[in-house]
Amino acid sequence: MGTGRVLTDARDLVADLGKWSRLGMHVKRWILLLVIACTGISLGIAFILVQLYRTQPFPEWVFYVTLQPVDRTWRALLFLTIGILGVGVAVVQLNRSLLLAVQPPYEQGRLVDLVYNYRLPQRRPRIVAFAGHRGFVALQTHRDRFGEKLLGIASIGDGLLPLGLDEPLVRSATDRMIRPLDEVLEVCAELEHGTILTGAPAIRARRGGVPIKRVFLTAVGQDPQSVIGGTTGLVTHTDAPVRAEAIHAIREADVIIFGPGSFYLSILPNLLLDEVAEAIRASKARKVLIANLMTEPGQTDLFDVGDYVRALHAYGGFTLDYVLVNSASADRVISERYAASLATPVVADSDRDVGGSRDTVGLGGGHTLKKIGVEDNAVILAADLATRMAERVPTPHGSRDATPGAPSTMSIVVYRHDPAKLASALATLLGVS
Repeated sequence: MGTGRVLTDARDLVADLGKWSRLGMHVKRWILLLVIACTGISLGIAFILVQLYRTQPFPEWVFYVTLQPVDRTWRALLFLTIGILGVGVAVVQLNRSLLLAVQPPYEQGRLVDLVYNYRLPQRRPRIVAFAGHRGFVALQTHRDRFGEKLLGIASIGDGLLPLGLDEPLVRSATDRMIRPLDEVLEVCAELEHGTILTGAPAIRARRGGVPIKRVFLTAVGQDPQSVIGGTTGLVTHTDAPVRAEAIHAIREADVIIFGPGSFYLSILPNLLLDEVAEAIRASKARKVLIANLMTEPGQTDLFDVGDYVRALHAYGGFTLDYVLVNSASADRVISERYAASLATPVVADSDRDVGGSRDTVGLGGGHTLKKIGVEDNAVILAADLATRMAERVPTPHGSRDATPGAPSTMSIVVYRHDPAKLASALATLLGVS
C-alpha cells in the first residue's frame, strides 16, 4: 500500500470521526449508554470472577490465561482495547446487516454517510452536466429541487461553439453552460465500412445506413486520416488544453450527469478530451446517465441502455453509478411518427440481471422510481420522465403548408423530457428532500 493511499485513508477516517461527533447525529448518546451498560456488565462479571478466584481452587493454567505475570496497568489497557474494538466492529457489522434489509435498492453508501445525510441539513449537491443545449435547459428549469448549482459543459459537436467563445451559452444566478475549449475542434465520425463524415452537420444529417464505428476530433481543416490513420484502438483522445473552469467544476462536483442530448454530438466528444476524461475518472462524484427518450436515426439506431453504458465506459474509462430511463410510453400518433423516421424508444434490456428484486420507490405526484436492472455495475432506474409538447419546425420542402418563396414553420407534437418529472426523479435518486 502506497504512502498516498495511507494518507487518503487517514484523512477519510478523520472526516468520518468528525461526522460522528457532530451535534444532532443522535448517535453519541446511544454509544454512551452502550459504554455504561457494558461497564456495568463487566463489573458484575468481574465481581463474580473475583469471588470465585478467592474462594475456589483453579488450575495453574488460569494464572497464565488471565495474564497474571503482566503488570496490572498493561493488562487493563489490553483488555480495554480489545473490548472497544470488539464492540465497534460488532455494532458496525450489525448495522450493515440491518441496512441491507431496509435501504432502497438504488441507495448505496457507508453507514456514516447515510446517518449524516439523514440527520443533518445538507448542502445540496453541486452538479456538472454533459448535455445538449435543450437537455441542459430541462435540467436547469427545476434545478433548485435537486441541486445547489448546475454547470453545463457544452459539447464540441453541438454546433454552438462558433457563436462566440468568451460568453456562457446559458447563464443564470447559479447555473451556467460553458465551452470546454478556447479553440474550435470538429467532430468526425467513421462508419463501419470506413467512410468518414466531417463536422456535426454531416453526422446530424444521417437518417440511417451503415452504423457509426467511432467519433473523433480534428482541428478545423485537418485531414481526418491524419488523426486515426494507423491507430488500432476504438477511441482516439486529444490533448487539447481544457479551460481551467471546466476541470475545476468536475473536480468539485458531487454529481456528474450525462445527458439528455445527442449521444455522438453532445456527450461523447467531450470525453475525447484527455483532461476531461481524466478528471471524471478521478472524481468521487456520483455519475448518472439520463438516457434519451428515443434513439437518433443514423447515429444510435437500435441502441438499448446497455449500449449507451458500454460506450461511455469505452470513451471515458469510468463506471456509471446510475442510469435513469423513461418508463412511460408515447401515444400511438407520436410513436408512429417517430417510427416513420426510424427512431425507437430507448429501453433497458429486460434479459439483464436485475441484481435483486425489482423494487419500487414512491415519488411525489404519483410517479415511481423502479430498479429494473444492473448494467456494468450501473443501477438502471425507470421512471415516467416524458411529456408531450408542441414545437415549431421548418415546413418540409414541397409540403402543401409551405409558403412559396418564403421560409415557413409548422407546429408538431414531440416527445421530450419533462423538467418537473426529471427534477423529481433526480431529487429522489440523490436523496434531496
